[in-house]
Amino acid sequence: MSKSAYQTYMFASNIEGSGKATSYIRALDLLSQMLMQKPEGFFDCINIWEMSSIDRLEELRLKVLEEQRKGNRSIWNIEGIPRSYLQRGYCSAALKSYQRFLVEHLHEQNLLRSFHQHSGSATDLASRLNQNVTIPAFLQNDYENMVGTDVTRSVTVRSNQNVFRKMILEIYEGSCCITGLDIPAVNRASHIVPWAEDKDNRMNPSNGLCLSATYDAAFDRNLISFDEDYRLILSRDIRDHFASKSVSEYFLKKEGQKIKMPKMYEPNISFLEQHRNKGRF
Repeated sequence: MSKSAYQTYMFASNIEGSGKATSYIRALDLLSQMLMQKPEGFFDCINIWEMSSIDRLEELRLKVLEEQRKGNRSIWNIEGIPRSYLQRGYCSAALKSYQRFLVEHLHEQNLLRSFHQHSGSATDLASRLNQNVTIPAFLQNDYENMVGTDVTRSVTVRSNQNVFRKMILEIYEGSCCITGLDIPAVNRASHIVPWAEDKDNRMNPSNGLCLSATYDAAFDRNLISFDEDYRLILSRDIRDHFASKSVSEYFLKKEGQKIKMPKMYEPNISFLEQHRNKGRF
């Protein structure tokens, strides 16, 4: 596993100002140092960032809790390593957080592997990717405290949407299909038929467009769409109510422009027709 991937996961979910992300990363680094000096049967866990077994990490977490309860008598009270990270529960909490990360990360990596290996239709791929996250029993209560009782659904939605975004940005080579803007941080993976409306095509790459934030918002509100030749069309709501220079620059001047097509899994024409039928085109 990658430390940087966990960092990204933690900082994305970090409560502003809490310092939790930094503390947990530091706690796991210190735990590795403790294990390096006194492994206590956990030689395989010394490099925590290479661990991929959630069950083995649970065994380590239980050992950490045992040492945590011992306070100053712990074998892991080692000179040069701050005791507070073990005794105040940062190491055990960080391990639980890392387990949650692995649940989602391994699920996403499995789906992305299927995406890269697939050679059939987009519909077949969508069926293969429409999978639930598998959450170990010992993490269920922890997840329930965070996301409510419908744990599997909540975690699956988040993970699968992450995978969908990565697929769409990849097939569009990270660029908005209207403007060519290639800054992934401001580009969105837009569902043509919304996630909530078509369960079977939630993970269908032909049900996606890469759009920069402004066009994503306009597409989501049915202010723009695309015809059967993949050319940009404008809703009458834009024409009837907006006449500013910026609207002219962003929309009127781009009307009729054909999108940049993805390198595979071109947008499904019937999905675009469903989208057009919701607006005033």
